[in-house]
Amino acid sequence: MSPGPAAVIGRIEGELRALWAAPPAPGEMPKSRACTMNLVLVAASVDIAREWVPVVDEVLQGTPARALVVGLDPDGPDALEADVSGVCTPGDAGALLCSERVSLVARGAVSVRLPSVVAGLTVTDVPTTLVWLGRVHPDDPVFAALASDATRIVLDASRGSLAGLADVVYWLRTKAPAVRPGVADLTWVRLSTWQELCARIFDEPRLRPLAERVTGVTIVQDGSVGAPLGPQGTLLLGWLATRLGWKAASLAGKLRLVRRDGATIAVTLRSQGPGGNGGPSLRAASIDAAGGDLSVHGEMVREDGTACWRTEIRSGSSEPQRIEQRVRLRDEASAALLDRTLHRPTQDPALEEAATWVDALRGEELACG
Repeated sequence: MSPGPAAVIGRIEGELRALWAAPPAPGEMPKSRACTMNLVLVAASVDIAREWVPVVDEVLQGTPARALVVGLDPDGPDALEADVSGVCTPGDAGALLCSERVSLVARGAVSVRLPSVVAGLTVTDVPTTLVWLGRVHPDDPVFAALASDATRIVLDASRGSLAGLADVVYWLRTKAPAVRPGVADLTWVRLSTWQELCARIFDEPRLRPLAERVTGVTIVQDGSVGAPLGPQGTLLLGWLATRLGWKAASLAGKLRLVRRDGATIAVTLRSQGPGGNGGPSLRAASIDAAGGDLSVHGEMVREDGTACWRTEIRSGSSEPQRIEQRVRLRDEASAALLDRTLHRPTQDPALEEAATWVDALRGEELACG
């Protein structure tokens, strides 16, 4: 028979104490334990959890924490499996600065008891970040219990769904502001460079009024023709719409975007090339805007880890002004992405607004030609 959860938790606590109780061996650097947060990562399968163990270990070298990496197997035999490890990096005082990582596998009925297992292993005087990898439902009692104890919830719409992200946002809004966790999304964080480049189109003071005069938007993603617009492209569209006050309308089942002044924005969605394993990634985006005799065309194209950013500004009969820059895209590796997410503000109103705007598009035609 497998030992019960209480026995496993007792063994884990003993192994955690033993990590720091033993003095360093001759020639070894002394160890100093550090913990700025509880990092609780829950994966929808045991294999996904194992893939993320080295990712979490890399994050811990820059963000000291007690990390719990959990793989769920609700259809397996009742059992709780655990492994404890210290993750250390050289500190400033000639000692190793160490975090704690506990790998857990919750099988069968123990999966339902996971919140109490996590509560017994987290540090009580630091905040908790819950990373949930997979589809999410706020009425899932395991998710709801873990999320209610968290300061921040991190999702990934590319692994789950945009509908799940929106459902979590709605669920959080039912809670009192004083106890409401923040919500983040790894797919949203991947968009940060694209958002910056879109905003840069209107950096010049004379071009800023044109942000209210957008006439066309084009989004190109990896993947086959006819595929639906993926989470990255959809969230980028939602970000533009909520920042610039666009409303969505429908004509014969096709999406139409309307500016604040009532003018219609032409929307072009395209797929090009093979799709990636983590869902379709953005390949290019462009924005056109015009007002009076002034117009601007801006585009961003992904090319081998960089983005080629171009603008063409036309004013009256003068020669067009063209600018081109290459911008290195931020590292999209899982460790770098999670680390950037942990260092962003806990509350992100722009994400919440974009997620709910996108959710209102359910049933609209967002296929890529």
